[in-house]
Amino acid sequence: MNQNVPIKNVHHVAFRCRDAEQTRWFYEDILGLKLAAAMSFDHLSGTDKKIEYMHIFFEMQDGNYIAFFDDPHNAPGDFFKDMNGFDSHVAVEVESMEDLKAVESNLNSIEWGSFIIDHEFVTSLYIFDPNGIQLEFTCRASDHDEIMEEDAAKAHQEIKKWTEKTREMKVQKFGEEALSPK
Repeated sequence: MNQNVPIKNVHHVAFRCRDAEQTRWFYEDILGLKLAAAMSFDHLSGTDKKIEYMHIFFEMQDGNYIAFFDDPHNAPGDFFKDMNGFDSHVAVEVESMEDLKAVESNLNSIEWGSFIIDHEFVTSLYIFDPNGIQLEFTCRASDHDEIMEEDAAKAHQEIKKWTEKTREMKVQKFGEEALSPK
């Protein structure tokens, strides 16, 4: 087994956006994130390939970022439909239920659809941003750490049971080789 890699945190997650200005409006004006950078390029970084695009970053309170690429020349026209949350979503944390309600209020002020689910360990408000990306705003329950600790104690066992339950169906669907550790 390899030694643990000292991964400190997530610096940024990045997605394609339909329009840098529309995305800026939503993340800066509506959600209140700081626009930290807007970088224009005329070639693909690290290559000689000519491509014009913009890379924008929004900073969260902890210093981490959510970033977007505005690449209108290569964006498929039907790309920006709402994504299934199981395929891709970003969960960001707020400090309190009052903060979660403030996010909901900001969204309601522009008639932006949202819904809240109590997951027991967190309460989450879900939306889709202008690019079809599902965002989840979470607030930890008072017993969040205890719940996560209890689940951590049995996590490997639960994955083993799940693998036994679903392996045959996955082999038929994806093939044995696709499921092998590489």
